[in-house]
Amino acid sequence: MLRTVLSFLINFQLTIWACLVFSGYCQASSIHQAIILQYHHVSDTTPPSTSVSPEKFIEHLALIDQLGFQVLPLPIILQHIQQGSSFSRKTLGISFDDGYLSIYQQAFPELKKRNLPFTIFVSPQAIDKQHGNSLSWLQLQEMQKHGATIANHSLNHDHLLARQNNEALSEWKTRITQNINQAQLRLGSELNTFEKLFAYPYGEFNHALQSLLDEQGYIAFSQQSGPISSSSHLQALPRFPASGVYANLETLSIKLKSLAFNIIKESPKSELLLLGQPAPELDLTLLAKDLNHQHLQCFYQGQRIFTQVTQQEDQLRVTARHSSPLKEGRSRYNCTCPSLSQNRYYWYSMPFVVSNEQGEIK
Repeated sequence: MLRTVLSFLINFQLTIWACLVFSGYCQASSIHQAIILQYHHVSDTTPPSTSVSPEKFIEHLALIDQLGFQVLPLPIILQHIQQGSSFSRKTLGISFDDGYLSIYQQAFPELKKRNLPFTIFVSPQAIDKQHGNSLSWLQLQEMQKHGATIANHSLNHDHLLARQNNEALSEWKTRITQNINQAQLRLGSELNTFEKLFAYPYGEFNHALQSLLDEQGYIAFSQQSGPISSSSHLQALPRFPASGVYANLETLSIKLKSLAFNIIKESPKSELLLLGQPAPELDLTLLAKDLNHQHLQCFYQGQRIFTQVTQQEDQLRVTARHSSPLKEGRSRYNCTCPSLSQNRYYWYSMPFVVSNEQGEIK
């Protein structure tokens, strides 16, 4: 009995000493967030804005390994996030949107070589019609056998927020529900996969679409940036784009080291904006712990915007707004804040979609 007690005390003291000496030791056992990367093409010959070269993709994988990340399948990551359970190590997920052939030709061999799992969000209609160098069902089946999760990206990759002429909200909901569920049934029949994971086409969503997916039991990803944690909205999970201008190793390294804010409340609800409307005001309530809040700042298209931070006990309220209407198309507010305990930044992003003057989305 005495030997057991002494052994426990010695181990406990060693643990405390390791926590003090090695700053990452204790953090590693209580990690409650994950980073998700998003890619499209892995090619030198496809549109630069949505592409990463095969050479740069290999560099990304080397950086992930160098920084000590474990790469897990998205379903396993989401299980931790939903349960609020910690990861044993820094954790990352790799995802691809649209199901392009270059994923099979360039990315898959490198991922397979390293035994790394990944997720591909596909639109079944594009695969059936072989649109734009799409993957085939046979190629998807092969990758599925080697660690790929194949998930839903809608039936035909339409702008899901767009209403048809004189379409009522109830009619829109019925049409979009059928679209998403038909895609899910197709994935089930071709690949025997039933994971209800969804990526919004073009990253576009609003509160009505989030609610629809929630009602249907889907967890959904967008294209705004930031880590995911148990305080993230399960129908608006962020991913860091890693293609085009975002493929730079230096900036990607900063993002991989980013931290998730502990969000208590956030607004506005995601709505489709009309061109010329006043810019929305971001209103966040955060846990203040570890935030160097005097340096918390929000940005729009890389430019600082008015940001006000007030503290009440252990909470911060952050309000931020761009001074003029947002530009047409997709954009976002990004907010960052230095950590008090680590040389890292907390990162949050809220996306917006602005239609043209006729209410169309392009």
